[in-house]
Amino acid sequence: MRRSGRRPDVLAEFCLETTVCDEYIALASLGGRALTGRSRRRVRSSPMAERREPFRQALVDLRRRLREGDLAPGTRITAKEIAEALRLSPTPVREALSRLAGEGVLEERRGDGFFVPELSAADIAALYRLSEQLLLMSQGATRSSHRDLRLSELMTDDDPIRCVERLFLAWAVESGSRVTIEAYRTVAVRLAPVRRREVDLIDDLAQEAEGLLRLADPARHRARPTAIQAFHRRRAALVERLADLVRPTRASGI
Repeated sequence: MRRSGRRPDVLAEFCLETTVCDEYIALASLGGRALTGRSRRRVRSSPMAERREPFRQALVDLRRRLREGDLAPGTRITAKEIAEALRLSPTPVREALSRLAGEGVLEERRGDGFFVPELSAADIAALYRLSEQLLLMSQGATRSSHRDLRLSELMTDDDPIRCVERLFLAWAVESGSRVTIEAYRTVAVRLAPVRRREVDLIDDLAQEAEGLLRLADPARHRARPTAIQAFHRRRAALVERLADLVRPTRASGI
């Protein structure tokens, strides 16, 4: 991992958005180059995209909060407070919350609102298994040179957890499969609060990330499946302790 000035987190952003697959196509057509502000505007320049902008803004913000661990399991989320923070009307925020509930990222409790689902040890184990399977599937997909993203330009964060998340998102995107990309995106968001607690149990996250980032080189892709399996099986042995760390200790909400 190398330190540098902040750059747009392109992979994470477009994997969070509603238009993930359209932007994947745009990214691939650019030969794997990071989408610039100008090229991103071209992707969503249609009138329909403009009408959906408040919904997209709310959706991206909520996914980002979940991914960064700002919304812990058990947290109650209110549309009014999110809308005020984003300076939006509550309607697109409620639509975004409903969308995330439909994806299984949030839980809607009739008459009580939306909550970040609590995760048992069995839930965490299942999510890690799904993550492993989806990443292995992405490595088994037919590869073409224009999909080899320039990961060295994107892995600029010194946080090992974020670096690995971006790397895995990139590998899911390289599959070229809409189903794989969207499924992995959902799993990654649900695992985010758990991954934020790995630092309490794993001492060598930085070294682990360095080893994985070396596999970003397309010439080393044959070593990826073994590394993916080792990464997930290491965490499978920790699910009980991780479940204890993410278990809510008191009611919370925003």
